[in-house]
Amino acid sequence: MPTSREVGFSTSLMVMMMKKNNIIRFPRLHARLLEKGWEALQEKQYETALSFFLEASELKSDSELEMCIVVCLVEIGEWKEAKVRCQQLLAKKKDDVPLLQMYLSILLQLQQYEEMETVIRDALSHRFLLPSTRDHLLHLLQFSEKMQHRLPRAVDDRPIRQLLESTRLDDQLQAIQQLENEPVVSYLPFLQTYLSNEANHPMAKTMVVRLLTAQRVNEQVTIRKFGQTMTVIPAELDEYATTAFATNVLQQLERTIANDNPSLYEVASHLWHRYIYTLYPFPPLPSRVEHWAAALHICACSSQGIEEKTETITKCYGVAEDEVMPLCKKLYEIEEISFI
Repeated sequence: MPTSREVGFSTSLMVMMMKKNNIIRFPRLHARLLEKGWEALQEKQYETALSFFLEASELKSDSELEMCIVVCLVEIGEWKEAKVRCQQLLAKKKDDVPLLQMYLSILLQLQQYEEMETVIRDALSHRFLLPSTRDHLLHLLQFSEKMQHRLPRAVDDRPIRQLLESTRLDDQLQAIQQLENEPVVSYLPFLQTYLSNEANHPMAKTMVVRLLTAQRVNEQVTIRKFGQTMTVIPAELDEYATTAFATNVLQQLERTIANDNPSLYEVASHLWHRYIYTLYPFPPLPSRVEHWAAALHICACSSQGIEEKTETITKCYGVAEDEVMPLCKKLYEIEEISFI
């Protein structure tokens, strides 16, 4: 599913375009509010920027200021309000292609594919467009038509629901696999229930979360795993922090054992990837690279039948044995329930 970036809208680009039209040319209070709003926007403090811009618009408003408000609304996920304001702007600035792309990105997030199709067809018929822009709109038109066909008026959700509610993991995995080719928003209530059920397999829950993220679902879901609870909006999940930490752990392992025993490093790496995947979107705690590297080293030795004292390993990483053994227990638990 295309993201707002793929639609062609970039808030940073829009900000740069607006910045060229220096809008600080109003009475003192209005100018000060705009200045504060710009400062907050540059710092990506979107809620703060929005409050300044809204206050300024009460004194005097124009298209540039309204655009700032829309940008802030988009960044904080207030899609419905952003749509209303962007639609009003588009009515006044019919030839503004970046504004059109922004509006289409909002419709995409709201999954309003029928309106997307109408807007795109109107643009293709009545606007002068660069060939690259026209090609991009044609691509989006095909996508919106496709999504409308995949969202029938009445969805027969019984087969998927029955598979998800089954006590057999194979049935649940079959349902998740089928949903990869479906608009998951139609099945969201069942998926929300599935993720909040502690009894369901944590790896299967990771598959569901990734599926919701891939389709940019903007509804809250509550995930329960390993006695922990987290409420997230899948479209807003960012794996970068977890991935960066996981990479740092592997780099520590690589420096310690990869040269002397590459096969042991591969075992440890596999254990780590499996643990991170199963835990997602929860972060591994504690967030100390040396602790997890030592734990993986110990577990990898154990799985390979390598006899090496735990104390010797932990000293290599400068950590205490009693801090590492609980992490080994967590890794062993994942090993027991893993199906990949």
